[in-house]
Amino acid sequence: MFFAKRVPPVARDAYNKDAMAGMLSAAMGGITLPFIIVIARKTLHASPMEVGILTMAPAAGYLLSLPWANVTLGRSKMPFAIYPWLIARALFFLTIFATTSNIFVGIYVLFCIFAAIAVPPYTDIMKEIYPDSDRGKIMGFVRVLTSVCSIIFVLIAGVVLKYVSYRYVFPVAAIFGIWSTLVFKKINVPQVAAETGVKLFRFLWDSVVVLFNDKGYLWFCSGIFLYGLATYFAAPVFALYEVDVLNVATVRQSVYTFVVSICSMIGYFHWGTRLDRRRPEKIVAAQSLAWALIPVIYLLSTKWWMLVPAKILLGIVGSGNDLAYFMGVIYFAPRERLSQYQAIFLTLIGIRGIIGPLSAGWLVERNILGSSSVFIICAVATVVSVGVLMFGYKRYRPIHENHGETRAN
Repeated sequence: MFFAKRVPPVARDAYNKDAMAGMLSAAMGGITLPFIIVIARKTLHASPMEVGILTMAPAAGYLLSLPWANVTLGRSKMPFAIYPWLIARALFFLTIFATTSNIFVGIYVLFCIFAAIAVPPYTDIMKEIYPDSDRGKIMGFVRVLTSVCSIIFVLIAGVVLKYVSYRYVFPVAAIFGIWSTLVFKKINVPQVAAETGVKLFRFLWDSVVVLFNDKGYLWFCSGIFLYGLATYFAAPVFALYEVDVLNVATVRQSVYTFVVSICSMIGYFHWGTRLDRRRPEKIVAAQSLAWALIPVIYLLSTKWWMLVPAKILLGIVGSGNDLAYFMGVIYFAPRERLSQYQAIFLTLIGIRGIIGPLSAGWLVERNILGSSSVFIICAVATVVSVGVLMFGYKRYRPIHENHGETRAN
């Protein structure tokens, strides 16, 4: 496998399987995900509210993260990642019956819910199979390979979908997704002792207490909550603007995705190494400041190609967010409470991911806000989130001292 010689021998077997699974998953994602909103809006004539639902769907399942993390306590994490993935990816077989926007939206929402609940156990698995000193770098290598696969399959799918209905293309993608899950299942994951038999209500209350007792984690989550709320608020309007104003269809969308994927590869190389040496709040603050330029670019764009700089930023910043969020939770969480910390983080993402798109879809559908106003609000809120992240960075460190001492500023 590419980059394997740069991975410590103790993690090399896990890396090879993780990378192969990631590439197969990227094939599935490349065939489907970039075209979801385009197909829903342009082919099935989805309403602005349905577009809002599509943009919030990836975060909807995160609201189940805390109950799911409670179920996984003290148990092997692999089954709790594998089975939701299998269900999620198999749902694309059902797109052959998706002839109306509501059915298509429903299938995608279910896919996102099952995919999302696999994230807390997946985080635990990443913690156990990769050494702390090299985790960001190794995960960056995996993401680079997945970006390459995504590029290849996005370009193929962008052309194929011009001539073959998504109803027949998406089920093919499901095969790649299921294959990916079966490869990932072969990774050997050490079992870590943890408390079992904790009642759900106690676990939920304890999670609230954790968030407010760990001030560093509270500010980290608060900054990302505001940053993400701004992003999700603008997301359906970005999509509507691309399709309705700039006339973006499948081929142009594949060009966007190609640009994003190329820039993601660069970003993963850059951010992975930095996250092994820097505190996550500082990294996310820099990413947020760069991301604030994206809605400004949308505001000024009148042709589809004028969005290319925004897609470049999206690739570089998005890849950094992907790694920084994982590494940030691992940075703050005590080893035995990693799933709980991740579930808290994902629950907040779920809340913002529902409020943002649905409120924007509702406001735009009723002509209360125009796209320009949404873009401006998004940019301003993102800049404010930088201040929140930097305040936490300067004032607080993780509550477990040993972990906090292992990282540089």
